[in-house]
Amino acid sequence: MLDFSRSIIENIQFRDKNYLLKRDDLIHPEFSGNKARKFYYYFQADLSNYDTLVSFGGNQSNAMYSLSVLAKLKNKKFKYYTRSLPKFLKQTPIGNLRLALENGMQLIEMKNFNSYTIVEDLKNILPKNEYLIIQGGREPHAETGVKLLADEITQYANQNNLKQLSVFLPSGTGSTAVFLQKHLPFPVYTTPCVGNAEYLRQQFNELVPQQKFQPRILDFGKKYAFGKPYKEFLQIWQEVSEETQRPFDLLYDPLGWLIVDAFYKQLPHPVVYVQCGGLTGNETMLKRYKRKNWI
Repeated sequence: MLDFSRSIIENIQFRDKNYLLKRDDLIHPEFSGNKARKFYYYFQADLSNYDTLVSFGGNQSNAMYSLSVLAKLKNKKFKYYTRSLPKFLKQTPIGNLRLALENGMQLIEMKNFNSYTIVEDLKNILPKNEYLIIQGGREPHAETGVKLLADEITQYANQNNLKQLSVFLPSGTGSTAVFLQKHLPFPVYTTPCVGNAEYLRQQFNELVPQQKFQPRILDFGKKYAFGKPYKEFLQIWQEVSEETQRPFDLLYDPLGWLIVDAFYKQLPHPVVYVQCGGLTGNETMLKRYKRKNWI
């Protein structure tokens, strides 16, 4: 079972700055982080009319792995649509792909995978016994679990007599950040790890159109290609992991820590950094850094 009480808030220091670390990586050994929040609705929902969960996205997606765990816990089959795999990855699956396949995922490769039309394409072909979950959990149902996260942070603030604080987390689709702001009486700050600030605002508007419920976006204005190795990402990931002795992912957290460190003095204190999980993806990212001979 999921146990959100395991997601404690700890005091940590990084570069002589104090933070509160929300440990969402501890929720469940296999089903944790922001995916546990965004997919919590399905974990508790009655899916008895369906025998198969279906989703789509990248071949190393954290959401893909999390949904394979959800399907296993709910005794469902799991189908996942993605672009055609590179030959080496098909022969030797690694990272989230390997773990999801071990959980019984049926991988369906599409030569003409189109992220803009895939939802409608799948809705047209899925039988009634298959349930479609949108890529990365970017849908209204994600609000259910994220509201619990907001409630936990608010409860901590009340118990510790905190009249102000700020919450920071890096964003992919932005659904966790925007639903968190909707239910928190404190400001939420985030940074785009996929696309740019304009893309992130578009994602916010689709889920929560009201401006007052949208997080503040912090950005260097520098374009980082999602999933590409950068020396500054590796360096800060090694530094924060060693100094805090806490686990962080290599896909979102490096940019997250670069941003929150740079903007630290401008944020209301204390600063809560939400550890969003995704640690299973580190195997793949570390291989990319090793191929660069940076490790």
